[in-house]
Amino acid sequence: MKRYLRSKLPRPESITGNKYLKWLSPWLGQPRLWHLHRRSVSLGVAIGLVTGLIPGPVQMLLAVLIAIPLRANILAAVFATLYTNPFTFVPLYILAYSIGTLVTGESMTTITPPEFSFSVATFWKIIPDMFSWFLSLGPTLLIGLAVQSTVFAIVGYFGTMLLWRCVVSTMWKRRQRSRL
Repeated sequence: MKRYLRSKLPRPESITGNKYLKWLSPWLGQPRLWHLHRRSVSLGVAIGLVTGLIPGPVQMLLAVLIAIPLRANILAAVFATLYTNPFTFVPLYILAYSIGTLVTGESMTTITPPEFSFSVATFWKIIPDMFSWFLSLGPTLLIGLAVQSTVFAIVGYFGTMLLWRCVVSTMWKRRQRSRL
């Protein structure tokens, strides 16, 4: 499994050797950032799950910036941010608002997102409408996002550790059977 992943994932040299990213090679050149190890991948998944809830296109960049000083796997952090997309973003924020109302004790009000149609002409109108919708949800949403991202990070970290352990145990057992 590890060998298969290594063959499919980009090599660190291909990223640090890129002419646009060469100036980042002192930071991105650290071997631990690319190593497929149980702890670094689990930490990368946790970082990606936290930064995935940040609105806007900066999720992946923040995942990389947080993964570098924590020596987490960069690719795991970036790929873990992909759980948020245009179809899951609004339900995740509604869930965060619901969690926020439970924590703060506020009564839950109607939080329907603004109506919009998917077209090129209305694309630039969607962004300010969504931003004003986020602001209308206030601190309740922020508290809910903090709780939700903490739970996601804990579950993602320990879930990845457990999954990794199960895969390794299965491979050890399979190897022992083949030797007999």
